[in-house]
Amino acid sequence: MDEMLQALLLFWIPVSMVPLGLWYSLTSSPLRGRFLAFTGIVLICLSPWTVPSSPSSAAGHLLGAVIGPCMLIIIGIYLISFSGNVPVGKLPRSDRRIGFLMSAAGFVWLSGMHWWILTPQLVPNEVNVYWHVFWPTFLLLTSCLASCSAVTLLMIGEQRKTESKIMFLVSALSFTLLLLGLNIDGPFVTAVDFREHLWLAVADMLGIVIGSVLSILVFAFVIYTYERNLPEPESITPPTDSELQQVSALIANHLGGEEE
Repeated sequence: MDEMLQALLLFWIPVSMVPLGLWYSLTSSPLRGRFLAFTGIVLICLSPWTVPSSPSSAAGHLLGAVIGPCMLIIIGIYLISFSGNVPVGKLPRSDRRIGFLMSAAGFVWLSGMHWWILTPQLVPNEVNVYWHVFWPTFLLLTSCLASCSAVTLLMIGEQRKTESKIMFLVSALSFTLLLLGLNIDGPFVTAVDFREHLWLAVADMLGIVIGSVLSILVFAFVIYTYERNLPEPESITPPTDSELQQVSALIANHLGGEEE
């Protein structure tokens, strides 16, 4: 089979199955959508073996390597957030400790990929190129989102100080790992490489934020300009005396419902 066709069938079509399955899961076929998305993720993770000649298989290799610790962190943060004073979907308070342990285990796992022998490698001594991008971006994004979540819990939530402190702790842990990555070399990734990709991640995030703000401003400006140029609505003539008498008669006929 041709390499391009093989990559299309065994990588890019499974990639398209994930958002399609998520869309189905939100409509009338949730079970079918979840199965479609799960199948797509499995095929993407298997791409280093199904399409080893395709450069895109490196993304599938990285997904298979980080999906475990990332799921631990996501589920842990979910348990932390919903184990407090929430109006719906409240979880037992004991889940807060479990969530913290799961998040800590996920961070330890990811740290082992940077400073230990767990670094994702397509071949021996060749680090997955996407790992250089993922790790600093993940730490920076997690630190920012966790701190924003903690502030939101304090400002909007009621009696959420404990959950807020844990989210601040998660943010501090991410930022600490970020500082360590800037100064301590790993067995396969040096601090110089980490620093270089961190600045690229900062530039990407700033670009996303600035682009999002500009798009919102442009959208608001277009709506404002359109509504400003609309003609004033035509005024209608006031009701006549006969119309007022007819309305009064209808109101009088429908009053006194208690007597019926």
